[in-house]
Amino acid sequence: MTYARQRLWLGITGVGGTVLLCTAAVTFNLPHRLMHPLADQTYGSALSFIALTWMLHAALLLPVDIVGGLVVVREKPGVLRWIASWLRGVTVQWLWFTLAAALLLRAAQQFGVTAAIVVFILLQVILLSRQGLIAWLVGGVHIEATSAALAAAADAAGIPPSAVRQVRGDDQSFVGGWTGLDAARLWVPERWIERLSPQQLAVALTRRGAVRMGGLRRRGVLVALAWNTVGFVLASSAPHADLVTAAGFVAMMAWFTLWSFFGVLVLPSLSRPAVLAADAFASRTHDPALVGETISMLDQWQDDEPERDARVETVFHPVPSRGARLRALAVSSTSASSPAAWHATRMMLYLSWAGLGGLARAVHCNVGRPPVWVMLPGD
Repeated sequence: MTYARQRLWLGITGVGGTVLLCTAAVTFNLPHRLMHPLADQTYGSALSFIALTWMLHAALLLPVDIVGGLVVVREKPGVLRWIASWLRGVTVQWLWFTLAAALLLRAAQQFGVTAAIVVFILLQVILLSRQGLIAWLVGGVHIEATSAALAAAADAAGIPPSAVRQVRGDDQSFVGGWTGLDAARLWVPERWIERLSPQQLAVALTRRGAVRMGGLRRRGVLVALAWNTVGFVLASSAPHADLVTAAGFVAMMAWFTLWSFFGVLVLPSLSRPAVLAADAFASRTHDPALVGETISMLDQWQDDEPERDARVETVFHPVPSRGARLRALAVSSTSASSPAAWHATRMMLYLSWAGLGGLARAVHCNVGRPPVWVMLPGD
């Protein structure tokens, strides 16, 4: 079995197990049946029970995390180093989930569901605006001094050198990306600068410039924000769910996670065209053969899967296979005006932290790999 297929089965296990757990919770009303009668005695006790539920899910996901972080990897991090990284990532995420639950619970109890929805939207905005900081807290991703090579490549790609940041992430699938509400800063992986040729690095940055200038990144963010907000509204009013009791809040979390799963199936159809549009844009300013070489090199640090079954790609992959991208590059010039939203799927998963979604770090591309829990892998 190939590396990519092993990762896919890990994702199916992590996502599938979480979805089955959430389905059982809402079908059999498990939160209300199993929650201690004194859970809602005080605000603090309710919050504690909600936090314990998240800890239980983290414990159940641990075996998949271990395999995904120590076994099915190309670069083994070492057991102790991985344990420290995992504990750091889980702790930060648990603290954020606790903070989010505290704000949502208090807002709903004192001001009603509408206020909680506003808080949810604001939490997503905070996650988006502070993505770089959270990536550092969770996965140790940090900024280094911008090299002359990166500055030159940015200038060649039409991006102001002052807007790029050289970033080191301890995972070869870390791809960086635009950060902040207005995409003011472009994080570029140090690995790209060290291992790509100057021409290939310029192609990679040209693609990044295209997703910003063409509105693809903005569209991806808006789709993710809208998808999560609709899901939160539906989840908070679903059967057995509410935002004022511990059991009702846990039921909301289960419903919201199921909505995220629906997004994992639907949103890749918007993400894939954005990848092809960025490829096509780069081919208009660079030699198509060079663009193809760059695509192939970067894909080797991701799934390294030249071809996929069309059904598998439709359901599981927001980034087209290498072969599909090269064929599209050869026969068409995909327009950025086509329905496309760059990284909509994976941005949706990250922003689902606002509603304590259970799938954000269970998918095949990042399960067991804290450096890419916040800035998920991609093209």
